[in-house]
Amino acid sequence: MTPLIFAVVVVVALGYFSRTVYYRVRLLLAARPVGRMDHPAQRIKAVLLYAFGQKKFVVGEQPAGWMHFFIFWGFLVLGLQIVTMFGRVFSPHFFIPGLSPSGLGGPFLLVRDIMEVVVIVAVLVGLYRWEISHPRRLQGFQPAESRLAAQSHWEGPLILLFIFAIMAGGLLYDGGRLLYLAGDRWVEAERRWEPVSAMVSTYVLAPLGVRWARVISEGAWWVHNLVVLVFLNLLPRSKHFHIVTSIPNVFFRKLEPAGALSKMELESSETFGTSHIDQFTWKQDLDMFSCTECGRCTSHCPATMSGKALAPRQLLLDLRDYLYENQRGMIEKKRAAKEGPVGENIVGERLIHDEVLWACTTCRACEEACPVLIEYVDKIVDMRRHLVQDEARFPPEIIRTFNGMETHSNPWGLGSHKRADWAEGLDVPLISQHPEAEYLYFVGCAGAFDDRNKKVTVAFTRILKMAGVSFAILGTEEPCNGETARRLGNEYLFQNMVEHAIGIFDKYGVKKILVNCPHCFNTFKNEYPQFGGHYEVIHAAELISQLIEKGKLKLGQEPSKLQRVTYHDSCYYGRYNEIYASPREILAQVPGTSLQEMEQHKHTGMCCGGGGGWMWMEEPQDKRVSHLRVDQALETHPDAVAVSCPFCMIMLSDGLKARNAEETVQMLDVVEIVEGALSQGEPPESA
Repeated sequence: MTPLIFAVVVVVALGYFSRTVYYRVRLLLAARPVGRMDHPAQRIKAVLLYAFGQKKFVVGEQPAGWMHFFIFWGFLVLGLQIVTMFGRVFSPHFFIPGLSPSGLGGPFLLVRDIMEVVVIVAVLVGLYRWEISHPRRLQGFQPAESRLAAQSHWEGPLILLFIFAIMAGGLLYDGGRLLYLAGDRWVEAERRWEPVSAMVSTYVLAPLGVRWARVISEGAWWVHNLVVLVFLNLLPRSKHFHIVTSIPNVFFRKLEPAGALSKMELESSETFGTSHIDQFTWKQDLDMFSCTECGRCTSHCPATMSGKALAPRQLLLDLRDYLYENQRGMIEKKRAAKEGPVGENIVGERLIHDEVLWACTTCRACEEACPVLIEYVDKIVDMRRHLVQDEARFPPEIIRTFNGMETHSNPWGLGSHKRADWAEGLDVPLISQHPEAEYLYFVGCAGAFDDRNKKVTVAFTRILKMAGVSFAILGTEEPCNGETARRLGNEYLFQNMVEHAIGIFDKYGVKKILVNCPHCFNTFKNEYPQFGGHYEVIHAAELISQLIEKGKLKLGQEPSKLQRVTYHDSCYYGRYNEIYASPREILAQVPGTSLQEMEQHKHTGMCCGGGGGWMWMEEPQDKRVSHLRVDQALETHPDAVAVSCPFCMIMLSDGLKARNAEETVQMLDVVEIVEGALSQGEPPESA
């Protein structure tokens, strides 16, 4: 009777699970298409590194990272044990072919025995975190997140208890089996490879007698298997669906440069951006399926930390829940080829409020922290595109920004005839007069118009001339690259600016572009190729490092007042383009200077607050990201904060002033420090 009963239970449970997953798959197929099948070797490598290697966990927050690592691998190993346990209903000597104790099964039993204990310890650590230590990222960062944490609090401990029951059930089952089947040749062969189960048999069950050992063992078998089946059906209806979807989500990750937003086909688009749940791509929906609700994204988000409305985890889960609510509508629309959007407009009061979208600095800290490689920034920018291009609804202060870019090709709105004023008296060559120059030095809007950053531009120009670099500038012909417009959601303006800029570059046969702005660097390197603009893009620190290595620059002077320097990583050099080493290598070679790292640096570095259009939006004084970042910098007791970005220069200078530290701590670009080490005297003072 038992085999029949169990078979019925398994068929019902697997049938229910299959039905749920079937509709989840149909939901993905009903979403917008996107190609994610290219470069299979790279995708498999990502799965090995991030899914099986658990890279984001083992280098992240501890002990949570190792806890998850061991639970993950425990489940992989014990997946074979689950199959074995199911098969034992038909025969007490059932083994998966090839895994009998006389073959490879022996070493497997040893690993399984050890992993059951390891996973139990990991589960206890997890329960301690959920019920006693209460890490903030599990409890919520904002009122909405706190409600989320309260609603899902039961789920985390319940799943951990399920896992505990599966592991403990396995040990009790095997321990009892070793006792009541003692003398059986197969069981005795197993005993040699099961040290933990043997101890359970000897020290826990043997004192109770063989009869009770058998009762407990068979009871543990039922508990183990029923919990597995209940767990299986809970997965697609909970955050633990990521157990099923995270590996595919990693496989289908974005392989294009991290800094490249998607290109909109403006001429063929009927709508602009995303405003309804069925307008997301299937990969964006898969992201929603795969969220582990761990809170790492939110705990690293500068907008959240500064008290703004955005919490990436909450954003994604709000979208996921609404996606599930409209599952039937999306599937029916696909099946019947219906026209029109599904559900209500999700952007606005209905679901994702405007202030949530505008709070994002597009720094990608959330994506860097996510263990299953969920992509957040593209979704946020897609919804911004709808706000800007379909509804013309955006913060009023960026009207001036858009107007300035349209009429004067710069977000400051200053006359383009002033773009080369910084070069007066420096004898800087123009590319119109020197088209043979090796590099086009693209100064950028900040370097040309902002008074503080003009000093950086001048310093870099002097370095180039001192090293004998063949370069030229566009002067008043230099356009804006359009990056700000794209991040703010104005794709139409961005593409017009790209077309104009590529026309100028082609006019002069530009092949190499030299920049000292990460936003220019990322846009030219990663986004202009979408429009046919292919150039070799070099950032200032990279070139300076090469010039020092070739002996064309010698850092022989010791800049005064620069004994302790802390370096702030720009998001667009760092997380977007993996540029961490060259600025630090340069600073390490400046005589008398010691680099002091902030606690959050390189991959975990915090945004200055100027990305995603925030350079031109008004931030409340008590919610300024730059102030938080300056506080982190001041913890290193620096003589100077070094940057390689004009936006960072402006934002962090504001932070130093707010903390009354501008008199004691200098705000310098790396190229200014280099110039100070090349020449007599002190480096330029901060403005």
